Amino acid sequence: MINITNLVVGGGTVSLSIKGHDYVRSDKEFTDISRPLIFWNITYRCNLRCIHCYINAVQGLSRDELSTEEALRVVDDAHELRTPLLIISGGEPLIREDILDIMRRAHEYGIKISLSTNGTLISRDWAIKLRELGVQYIGISIDSPIPDVHDKIRGVPGAWDLAIRGIRNAMEVGIPVGIRTTITKLNIDHAHEVVELAHKLGVSRVAFYHLVPSGRGRGIINLIPTPEQLLRFLIRLIDTAKKYPDVEVLTVDNPSDGIVTALLTSNEEGEFMDKLRLVNKMGACSAGRKVMSIYPNGDVYPCQFFNDKPIGNVRRERLTEIWLRPRLNSELVIRLRGRDYGASICMRCPYFKYCGGCRVRAEVLNGDVWSMDPLCTLKALANLWRSGQVNLSPWQVKVVKEFESAVPGMD
Repeated sequence: MINITNLVVGGGTVSLSIKGHDYVRSDKEFTDISRPLIFWNITYRCNLRCIHCYINAVQGLSRDELSTEEALRVVDDAHELRTPLLIISGGEPLIREDILDIMRRAHEYGIKISLSTNGTLISRDWAIKLRELGVQYIGISIDSPIPDVHDKIRGVPGAWDLAIRGIRNAMEVGIPVGIRTTITKLNIDHAHEVVELAHKLGVSRVAFYHLVPSGRGRGIINLIPTPEQLLRFLIRLIDTAKKYPDVEVLTVDNPSDGIVTALLTSNEEGEFMDKLRLVNKMGACSAGRKVMSIYPNGDVYPCQFFNDKPIGNVRRERLTEIWLRPRLNSELVIRLRGRDYGASICMRCPYFKYCGGCRVRAEVLNGDVWSMDPLCTLKALANLWRSGQVNLSPWQVKVVKEFESAVPGMD
């Protein structure tokens, strides 16, 4: 997760408030191998039919899901594991009948709760209940400032209006709200305008997600923007972040954005290196190192997109055992935690430690989990500079040439 606003204008609002003041006062990481952040996809059920859904959520009857008793035991285990944040998602989490009981157990333990939702079901009554259960943050999906485009992506007419209603209801009861936008060719030309929408609504955070081809996302690979399109989008986003400093702007699932943003927003090499130190804290793939994902049937994965490589199941093992001593796909976890990509081109990059790329995207698009992320925006920057489409200062050219000389196969 790359905090564009932090790199462009300094500061940061929502991220620090979620993490808490103890994090701000200390040098410790918010989350690490001993205290992983947990993404809990709590149900397969959803009232929408999003074209990019990584979990293949369904309308109507659900597939095999944890019982209430099993789900409460997961919360007990999350407390034992000392997770700093439990992100509850779905499907649509508010569809699950016992969701309040599950969240109440987490609240009683003092676990910080964040909700990831499509927002369409958040009535004022729901918003009040979520506030009472201590929900610290709600991320609501808005895929375009244009309602028809959002509804096309979400698969249900009227979804945009209902999501906006949900945003307003949550904000009115005092819950911090952020907007999440998944970037595809369908919305990339206007996606940066979601920041302006957030500004008008009073929403203080927008996170732009790069599409990871997982679940239904594998069926829309043709809608993944090119690296050059994503670089141009990032450049527009940097300008947008300058214009709306009251909105915290982030990109997710493309760590190279941090390197490129640091490069393009620095006036000289010393400033660039200072910003890279910030990137080092916020960037790099966290799968299996700082985050885990629990699916509705109890399968545990290195991240929510690595959903073909389970490391255990909470119905058969305690969550702590799965995380600390995974029996399944253990070599994958060891290499993720050691950041050992073997002979990967990524490891030759002088900025590897700040990035690492997306391993799921590399596997699906290249056929090799350890290969170079095909959406590397640093490579796109080098290509556009070479073709005369981007102007760089001499010290920036030096950085790009160092990258080119280390990473073979540049176009």
